[in-house]
Amino acid sequence: MNGILSLRRTVFGEMEKDKLDPRFWQWQFMEGPAGKALIYIVEDGDQIIGHFADLQRQFSVHGKAVRGTLSVDLMVSPDYRRRGIFEAMGRYAIRRVQEEGNSFTTAYPIRKGTISGFKKIGWKEVVPLPVLVYPIRFSGIANRYLHFLPFGLLIGGLARILYNLLFILRKREGGNGIEIEKVEELDGQFGLFLGKASSLYPIMGIRDQSYVTWRYLCHPTRNYIIYRATRNGEMRGFIILRKVDLVGFNSAVIVDLLALDGDALTALVKKGVEYSQSEGVDLLGFMVPETHPYYRLLRKQGFLRSPKTFLFMVYSHEEDKELLNPEGWYVTWGDTDVI
Repeated sequence: MNGILSLRRTVFGEMEKDKLDPRFWQWQFMEGPAGKALIYIVEDGDQIIGHFADLQRQFSVHGKAVRGTLSVDLMVSPDYRRRGIFEAMGRYAIRRVQEEGNSFTTAYPIRKGTISGFKKIGWKEVVPLPVLVYPIRFSGIANRYLHFLPFGLLIGGLARILYNLLFILRKREGGNGIEIEKVEELDGQFGLFLGKASSLYPIMGIRDQSYVTWRYLCHPTRNYIIYRATRNGEMRGFIILRKVDLVGFNSAVIVDLLALDGDALTALVKKGVEYSQSEGVDLLGFMVPETHPYYRLLRKQGFLRSPKTFLFMVYSHEEDKELLNPEGWYVTWGDTDVI
């Protein structure tokens, strides 16, 4: 572990600093509910100079539970680049994932070099993931660029007026009969909901009780806020929030969002906005495929498309074209290890 964390510091510096914490490493790679991660390293003597890993997870593919992985932390020491280490690790990982009985692997690469390297060994682009943002503090957003508070307040005020004129009539109130409550631990009602929602969309990571508990309630370094929506005592959805720095702004993000109907979804998003306002952040962000219904629903709720877009890629070991269908997948930040 120490050699891997040392390589991480060399490659990524202070980016996602909490990933340098041994507790984070233990939680992420050793304690996942689907089993320990598959870890691949390249050594030169007693020095680790390359690293790649696959986190194992259960997915729902058209209602069937299927094993897959999330590829993370591709790292090559700067002194050893352009020697084919990236490609060798990538090809080895593909074989190991299949040998362990996984049907496919997923990734959310950011760097252009990683994307082109993945394509070279057979990965496919599936769908872009735009980041939607809901402006909370217009003055804070304006001041981020103007760096002069009086102008920031003025421009921010004008922007808020224009925004309200554009979106106030488009926002859907909804939420009829929906109650929202904060969740500190998962109960039987939460488990029943997760069972209903596990195959709500054609392809998605299974969010069962063990996964949600591990991912959000047992995280050693990150704090998440969970709210659920109920109607007549029945759970209808949940939203998971976290405060982060997003595209240079003090922000909150919707890490995960899942609802059985539009009223529950609307009420949960409204709660996310209220939480963001109470925390004094500038923006509320959400990452979702443009092809997914949530993209259109949140745009109607006043979310704007930002210039930031991520990419979702898949390497499939099976001849299943649906795995490459951009309209089939529902993925959020909660499916990554970024937030």
